[in-house]
Amino acid sequence: MRIRILGYSAFAGIATFLVVFFAVSEALLSYIEFSVLVGIPVGLLVGALSAAFVLTQFESDTTKTRRALARGLGAAGIGFVVAFGLALLLGQGVTLAILLGIGAGTVTGIVIVIRETG
Repeated sequence: MRIRILGYSAFAGIATFLVVFFAVSEALLSYIEFSVLVGIPVGLLVGALSAAFVLTQFESDTTKTRRALARGLGAAGIGFVVAFGLALLLGQGVTLAILLGIGAGTVTGIVIVIRETG
Protein backbone atom coordinates (compact mmCIF):
# COMPACT_ATOMS: atom_id res chain seq x y z
CA MET A 1 0.00 0.00 0.00
CA ARG A 2 1.38 3.34 -0.96
CA ILE A 3 1.81 6.35 1.28
CA ARG A 4 -0.20 8.50 -1.12
CA ILE A 5 -3.28 6.30 -0.77
CA LEU A 6 -2.98 6.32 3.01
CA GLY A 7 -2.61 10.12 2.99
CA TYR A 8 -5.69 10.64 0.81
CA SER A 9 -7.61 8.23 3.01
CA ALA A 10 -6.52 9.96 6.23
CA PHE A 11 -7.38 13.43 4.94
CA ALA A 12 -10.79 12.24 3.72
CA GLY A 13 -11.52 10.66 7.10
CA ILE A 14 -10.39 13.70 9.09
CA ALA A 15 -12.35 16.15 6.95
CA THR A 16 -15.49 14.02 7.05
CA PHE A 17 -15.19 13.59 10.81
CA LEU A 18 -14.89 17.34 11.38
CA VAL A 19 -17.80 18.27 9.12
CA VAL A 20 -20.15 15.61 10.50
CA PHE A 21 -19.12 16.26 14.10
CA PHE A 22 -19.75 19.99 13.69
CA ALA A 23 -23.07 19.50 11.87
CA VAL A 24 -24.51 16.95 14.30
CA SER A 25 -23.36 18.87 17.37
CA GLU A 26 -24.89 22.11 16.14
CA ALA A 27 -28.10 20.48 14.93
CA LEU A 28 -28.73 18.82 18.28
CA LEU A 29 -27.58 21.74 20.44
CA SER A 30 -31.09 22.95 21.24
CA TYR A 31 -32.37 19.41 21.98
CA ILE A 32 -29.49 17.76 23.86
CA GLU A 33 -27.38 19.59 26.40
CA PHE A 34 -24.20 17.64 25.65
CA SER A 35 -24.67 17.33 21.89
CA VAL A 36 -20.91 16.93 21.46
CA LEU A 37 -21.23 13.48 23.02
CA VAL A 38 -23.49 12.49 20.14
CA GLY A 39 -21.47 14.32 17.47
CA ILE A 40 -18.15 12.61 18.28
CA PRO A 41 -19.22 8.98 17.72
CA VAL A 42 -21.30 9.86 14.66
CA GLY A 43 -18.38 11.81 13.20
CA LEU A 44 -15.97 8.98 13.95
CA LEU A 45 -18.24 6.44 12.26
CA VAL A 46 -18.80 8.47 9.12
CA GLY A 47 -15.13 9.51 8.98
CA ALA A 48 -14.03 5.89 9.24
CA LEU A 49 -16.44 4.87 6.47
CA SER A 50 -15.17 7.69 4.29
CA ALA A 51 -11.54 6.71 4.87
CA ALA A 52 -12.34 3.06 4.18
CA PHE A 53 -14.04 3.96 0.89
CA VAL A 54 -11.05 5.97 -0.29
CA LEU A 55 -8.65 3.27 0.86
CA THR A 56 -10.44 0.47 -0.97
CA GLN A 57 -11.47 2.29 -4.15
CA PHE A 58 -8.55 4.66 -4.81
CA GLU A 59 -6.72 2.36 -7.21
CA SER A 60 -9.27 -0.39 -7.68
CA ASP A 61 -10.11 -1.84 -11.05
CA THR A 62 -13.86 -2.01 -10.46
CA THR A 63 -15.20 1.08 -12.24
CA LYS A 64 -13.80 4.37 -13.36
CA THR A 65 -16.56 6.22 -11.52
CA ARG A 66 -15.76 4.73 -8.11
CA ARG A 67 -12.08 5.42 -8.55
CA ALA A 68 -12.84 9.02 -9.55
CA LEU A 69 -15.14 9.46 -6.53
CA ALA A 70 -12.48 8.06 -4.19
CA ARG A 71 -9.82 10.38 -5.59
CA GLY A 72 -12.22 13.32 -5.45
CA LEU A 73 -13.12 12.58 -1.85
CA GLY A 74 -9.45 12.32 -0.91
CA ALA A 75 -8.65 15.60 -2.68
CA ALA A 76 -11.66 17.25 -1.03
CA GLY A 77 -10.30 16.14 2.32
CA ILE A 78 -6.94 17.71 1.58
CA GLY A 79 -8.59 20.95 0.40
CA PHE A 80 -10.78 21.05 3.50
CA VAL A 81 -7.95 20.46 5.97
CA VAL A 82 -5.67 23.02 4.31
CA ALA A 83 -8.36 25.74 4.19
CA PHE A 84 -9.54 24.91 7.71
CA GLY A 85 -6.01 25.08 9.08
CA LEU A 86 -5.19 28.33 7.31
CA ALA A 87 -8.39 29.96 8.52
CA LEU A 88 -7.62 28.96 12.09
CA LEU A 89 -4.02 30.17 11.80
CA LEU A 90 -5.25 33.53 10.51
CA GLY A 91 -7.43 33.95 13.60
CA GLN A 92 -10.84 33.26 12.09
CA GLY A 93 -13.47 31.55 14.21
CA VAL A 94 -14.14 27.83 14.05
CA THR A 95 -17.46 28.32 12.27
CA LEU A 96 -15.92 30.40 9.52
CA ALA A 97 -13.00 27.99 9.26
CA ILE A 98 -15.40 25.06 8.81
CA LEU A 99 -17.37 26.94 6.15
CA LEU A 100 -14.22 27.95 4.25
CA GLY A 101 -12.97 24.38 4.48
CA ILE A 102 -16.24 23.00 3.15
CA GLY A 103 -16.13 25.43 0.23
CA ALA A 104 -12.52 24.70 -0.64
CA GLY A 105 -12.99 20.96 -0.24
CA THR A 106 -16.12 20.91 -2.38
CA VAL A 107 -14.49 22.83 -5.21
CA THR A 108 -11.35 20.70 -5.06
CA GLY A 109 -13.32 17.45 -5.03
CA ILE A 110 -15.56 18.47 -7.92
CA VAL A 111 -12.58 19.51 -10.05
CA ILE A 112 -10.82 16.19 -9.44
CA VAL A 113 -13.93 14.10 -10.17
CA ILE A 114 -14.59 16.00 -13.41
CA ARG A 115 -10.94 15.65 -14.44
CA GLU A 116 -10.89 11.91 -13.68
CA THR A 117 -14.16 11.06 -15.44
CA GLY A 118 -13.75 13.37 -18.42
